[in-house]
Amino acid sequence: MSAQPSLAPLADTLGAIAVPARMRTTMLRRSLREHPGPTVAALVGLLAAAWLIRYALRGDQHTLGLLAGAWVLGWIVLPLLLGGGRGRVRPAHLRLEPIGGVPAAIGLLAASAIGIGPAVSLVALAALPVHAARHGTVAVLVTAGGAVLLWLFGLIGSAIALEVVGHAGGPAGALLTGVFTGTAMGVAGSLWAVFPWVSVLLVAAPQEVVRAMAYVPSGWPIAAVTGPTGRGVGMMAALVGIVALCAAAYLMLVRRVIAAGVPFRPRRTTAASLAAPDREWLGWVPAATRAVVGRELRAWMRHPLRLQYLAFAVVYGALLAGLPLLSDVDLLLPWAGPLAVLGAAAMSAGLVGLDGTALWLPLTTPGGERAEVRGRALAWLVLVTPIGVLLTVAGVLLAPDVDPLAALCTLPALLGAGASVPVWVSLLRVRPVADPRHPTAADNPTDIVSVLVATGSGLVAAAPVLALVIWGPSGVTPLLPLVGLLSGAAAWRGGIWLADERLTRRGLDVLAAAGQRSRPTETVLPPTWDAQWFRENKLTAWALGLLTVGWIPVIPQGVMPLAFGIGSGWIVAGHLSGGARTAVGLAMIGLGVAMLLAGLVLWDRRPQPGGSAHPASGQAE
Repeated sequence: MSAQPSLAPLADTLGAIAVPARMRTTMLRRSLREHPGPTVAALVGLLAAAWLIRYALRGDQHTLGLLAGAWVLGWIVLPLLLGGGRGRVRPAHLRLEPIGGVPAAIGLLAASAIGIGPAVSLVALAALPVHAARHGTVAVLVTAGGAVLLWLFGLIGSAIALEVVGHAGGPAGALLTGVFTGTAMGVAGSLWAVFPWVSVLLVAAPQEVVRAMAYVPSGWPIAAVTGPTGRGVGMMAALVGIVALCAAAYLMLVRRVIAAGVPFRPRRTTAASLAAPDREWLGWVPAATRAVVGRELRAWMRHPLRLQYLAFAVVYGALLAGLPLLSDVDLLLPWAGPLAVLGAAAMSAGLVGLDGTALWLPLTTPGGERAEVRGRALAWLVLVTPIGVLLTVAGVLLAPDVDPLAALCTLPALLGAGASVPVWVSLLRVRPVADPRHPTAADNPTDIVSVLVATGSGLVAAAPVLALVIWGPSGVTPLLPLVGLLSGAAAWRGGIWLADERLTRRGLDVLAAAGQRSRPTETVLPPTWDAQWFRENKLTAWALGLLTVGWIPVIPQGVMPLAFGIGSGWIVAGHLSGGARTAVGLAMIGLGVAMLLAGLVLWDRRPQPGGSAHPASGQAE
């Protein structure tokens, strides 16, 4: 009789721990019943896990550890990008429950473990004990324990990331999204360099990878059973310590949320101090323009979509220049800065659409149009110039045998065009977001035409330098820096003049387009082949095809063999020499430019869902 009351607190605690798990189970059951997406994701994940287990049977242990680490990292990162926290039980849901911090953390982790992602990840990490089966039963048990620890690390890390990023507001999540998308696009743009390295890695990891895996926790479970016993015990103890530290961090996070409602208070002084418009180094700028510069710099530091675009451009440019090193090609390293600048210009070609009706301020201020245009351009220049210079210098230092003159001289030309022309383009083709106060990743204010025009302006500004590098006499080499500066100044002047004319003469039209709350209906592309759709939307199909394929003659068939001397089996000019090589390369560039221009014309003439064959009415033409 006396034992029964003593068990009551334990039963109450276990009941409180089970509440989040029951909530999560109900959410998951309804989600599976109402939406097919989780089921499809489960099938795809199981196929990937099955391939990983199959590779574990005969694959390299270091590569397997690298793949397991990539899986755990993806488990932590992908929910942030795909909205994985929407159906999750959060610590804030338990604020009114009579439950302590430790039971709440255990219950929330138990709820997080109920789902497709954790189940598929547990199956995938089973590849570690499968690989260790060749070393005996003890090895299987040790690596199974290590796999469970890695699974707990992914579970707790994902919970921490979702809670912290979720309360950090949009900027942190947007920054992470930009890094992820920039990485994906950078790898996709350098497949020719990545594929050979991946094939070598799958066969046997190079020595530099083997040395690096000694410091990666995902490789420790297998290394613990293949190396000395003392070292193996130390690795497993370190893995347990990492999981314990993550658990302690999550416990403190849950306690703080339950007590205060937020995990932390973000500091807000950094962006404000960075964007202060009255700094001495802007003393030569008129006061009205200086105020716009301060506002724009603050917007770049705080606005989620702007941060996402900037992170994407930096990562994308750096990977396009750096990933060819996997195939021992270092020619592009000095071009990391120019590529990042070109990407930042392309991603800035629709920023006016994020402002909404706030655009009435410069229109009602004497001289406000000129200050608005110059302030936006100058803020972009102040923000992007250090990034471009640092990436270029880093590329030059990492590739000392590559002549960096062309990259250094084209950088000012790209900066001049990238700072001014996107301002004009964003005023010319306004794509409003549904709610400028709460933008999401789906509110992309740019379109393919704006991106291509902004990118093309940078290439046109850099064309004089590139032409002199490729075909100019050797005596003009000392003049290349001056040509680059003059090209950048001319592009800056031209873009500023166009933007001034647009905002001054058609400011009310731009304001009306930016203030719309909803976009016109866009042409919906079919997810699968639909002959009827293609018959009814021939212009759209041809435009998309030309805009997609047109880059092949321009970049790999034209620019790469002419500017960098790169040739391979499928590059036509690479099989020729002398004048024939130059002629074929130029012809390929001309063909690609013609295809892209034709695609742009067809895209603007495509029939709209409302029956119009002109650009969407939400764009200020």
